[in-house]
Amino acid sequence: MGSVRHERRYLHPRLSHVLSGLAGSPLQQALGDRVVEVGASAGPTPVGVELREALAAHLWLLQRVGSPEGLPLTAAGWMKPAMLKEFMPVLPTAADWIHSATREVDVHPVSDFRATLQNIRLLRKFKNSLRLTEAGKAALADAAALWAFMVERLVPSDDDFTGSVGAVILVHMVTSGDRVDMQTVARTMAEAGWRDRDGIAATADELWPIYNSLWTLLGNVGPREPEPRRNRRPSASARAMVRDALFLVDAPALRPR
Repeated sequence: MGSVRHERRYLHPRLSHVLSGLAGSPLQQALGDRVVEVGASAGPTPVGVELREALAAHLWLLQRVGSPEGLPLTAAGWMKPAMLKEFMPVLPTAADWIHSATREVDVHPVSDFRATLQNIRLLRKFKNSLRLTEAGKAALADAAALWAFMVERLVPSDDDFTGSVGAVILVHMVTSGDRVDMQTVARTMAEAGWRDRDGIAATADELWPIYNSLWTLLGNVGPREPEPRRNRRPSASARAMVRDALFLVDAPALRPR
């Protein structure tokens, strides 16, 4: 009988920092319990066909953009109506779209998704068309590389506050069912000591854009489900992606002694 390899994982430093900042607060135990649930409840990282199904929307768009001439856009810089019509059934967050779908600018699940892939540098604009970046080419060639690329970017590295809030929101997304309680997230960040120079803590309303950005990424991971996606319940594949982002296989860099 073959041996089973057990992977040792390490908690993301941003999440560790928030938990440390909550010392003495009842919210430390509450967040800690959620963190344990993330690690215990998420299934294995998808592979093979399951992986390609989980990233179907991303791969669909990368493939269309990957032609030699790229994906032509309208004069205003939006996806052309025929392509928009093809793409919407593939994109999970557009599954329950009931409004007009003739212009990308009016279909925010599509425009947000496309903008997100540009922001994380899988796509770029060139001469009124979308083109693949070098990272986009690598992601199109290997779905596992695309998964790893997205995992690495779920917790932003260029902004301490946004990254820390994002890590807390990711924990809540996996452990909250239909919708994250952003009031609790805001209280958690305040209790952990995050305030601006005037000593004012961020409100839940101020943190919503971070949640929305994360949902654009995670809400489109996983096979399209028949139930409406407006409830923001992550798929099994999305929960595995959060686990991979928050529980690192490689140990975080050690602080100097």
